[in-house]
Amino acid sequence: MFDCKMIINKMNIEKDKLNISVSISCPFDIDVTSPKAKIFFECGGKTRRLPFLVTNYFRQKQSDSCIIVCTYSFYLDDIYYNYDCTDDIKVRIDFYYGDNEVIGVPFTVSTNVLTDNPNIEIDEKYIEYECFDGVTVFSDDSEFINDRKKAKNIYTFDFDCENSRFIIHQIPENRKNEDFVKKSVIIVPLLRFIFFVLKIVLSVVLLPYFVVDGFLAALDILPRRKTQDIDGLGKNIFVQIKINVSSFIKTSFKKDNFLENIRLPLYELARIYYRILSRKPIVKNQIAFMSGRRDELGGNPEFVYNLIKDRDDIQFKFLMFSDPAGHRRIKNIVKFLKLYATSKVVIVDDYFRLLNLVTKRDEVKLFQLWHACGAFKTFGFTRLGKKGGPKQTDPNHRMYDYAIVSSKEIAKHYAEGFGLSDENVVATGIPRTDIFMDKQYATKIRSSFYERYPQLKNKKIMLFAPTFRGNGQMSAFYPTDAFNIEKAYEGLGGEYAILIKLHPFCQERFEIPEKYSDVIIDMSDEDELNDLLFVTDLLVTDYSSVIFEASLLDIPMMFYAFDLYDYIASRDFYYDFEGFVPGKIVFSENELINAINEKDFESEKVEGFKNKFFDDLDGKSSERVAHLILKNLDI
Repeated sequence: MFDCKMIINKMNIEKDKLNISVSISCPFDIDVTSPKAKIFFECGGKTRRLPFLVTNYFRQKQSDSCIIVCTYSFYLDDIYYNYDCTDDIKVRIDFYYGDNEVIGVPFTVSTNVLTDNPNIEIDEKYIEYECFDGVTVFSDDSEFINDRKKAKNIYTFDFDCENSRFIIHQIPENRKNEDFVKKSVIIVPLLRFIFFVLKIVLSVVLLPYFVVDGFLAALDILPRRKTQDIDGLGKNIFVQIKINVSSFIKTSFKKDNFLENIRLPLYELARIYYRILSRKPIVKNQIAFMSGRRDELGGNPEFVYNLIKDRDDIQFKFLMFSDPAGHRRIKNIVKFLKLYATSKVVIVDDYFRLLNLVTKRDEVKLFQLWHACGAFKTFGFTRLGKKGGPKQTDPNHRMYDYAIVSSKEIAKHYAEGFGLSDENVVATGIPRTDIFMDKQYATKIRSSFYERYPQLKNKKIMLFAPTFRGNGQMSAFYPTDAFNIEKAYEGLGGEYAILIKLHPFCQERFEIPEKYSDVIIDMSDEDELNDLLFVTDLLVTDYSSVIFEASLLDIPMMFYAFDLYDYIASRDFYYDFEGFVPGKIVFSENELINAINEKDFESEKVEGFKNKFFDDLDGKSSERVAHLILKNLDI
């Protein structure tokens, strides 16, 4: 029995913000590097998981235990997205420590919680850290109590220690203003757009005045708008005119600022256009495939499409682009609005930013066929409170009706990362993994590969496929100096050819000397990563989700994790890395070479790993997803 206890040290509500700090104690395990706590909300059957930020973690040597301190502020009005939760919100705290999982940690309450809430009368018989069953604790923000228009609800809470949870009660206060708010959604953006256009028109009308004023200012007849000296009369005149115009329209002429000021009113106009389109009936047999990561259909959506493409009773529409700026292009925005407003089913396979622009119609069913397998690196709202993570108020991902995953084991992690209710995450299996159960496909890929690279037929193949560092596509990189490809090849005695497959976000490439060009090949710009697994004898990676696909082929794996603890601090994982990965972990290239030469792969871990993260190994995931999609069409 895992002995785990919690003390609620601080808990109060300011407006709609729940401030909470807890201390969790449990036996210490030296192999656990990243304990985790989750806060779980349930209202009217709708659930939400959010990470509870660990702010301190230390060992108590005298009792061989440890204390984990979690502190964060959660916005109660924004727990749910596009769902009006009016019932009581039941809240529990879950804790994960290595292989131990505690759902609903038993807790006691510090008297500080009550003394911080002045509306509560404390009986002297209560002692420190006693649980106060049935005691109602009110918001202690007197300003908020007197001015109730600042938040949607007034919140109170009390403790249900017997069931290891607390209850948040809601007192709706601003429902009477909802009609006004709905009208403002259209009127305010429209007025802003009209006002911005008027400023542009007036600036053109007043341009002669700005020119004359700028000319006189450059000659020092009128005061200059810029204090520092500018060489050259012509340049000085131009700068004065530019300052006059930008001051009038209140828009900087710096590229990013100017474009942003142009985009904002255009986005508001797009929302108005979407509302007009949303008055049209839904096309009940229309499926729209959308992607901002590829120019043509691929990955999971392609596998599903191939099963249903020949049906005459379905209309198919596509919006595909790989340009990172594609979500700002007007033609893409207009097409998106039309498809999103009228398609019965919309399918994406990654973060698609245009979804944040407008609110989805209830009749439209949005499917997220996420491109990655398993749950490895934390993503989305699991990174709440960390550098590069989202804000709790962000709409990202929270609008999906269905998100598919490979197993029930990881469904809770995707529900958390996407900000979804548990019921919206479905363990169908991942369509693109069906190929790993297709022997004919495997034979075809191997034959094609060796036709192109006949010199590799008698070589073992090591696939080096690390993930990127950085916060996303724009900042992604891999430190190529961390892996000396010549040293690796020579250190392995030429037994292995080395295929390099960097993440698509990484732009930099390894420099391969000419004498190794036949046996060290950078395939980052060609071939599907999944296809390369069919010719791989050994996978060397770090934190890439390719390990899930590799496990389906029982490929031995090595984990070259030279920056593991930095990576845990900045990105972290859903599971404790050192007890999770299905292979040996090494921290230097010398360790890597020695372990490979000694065949020390720890590959006995692969089978258990595979069975944990894949519920079905029948090659029919595409069929299950296609069936789910067809159920949501009116045909």
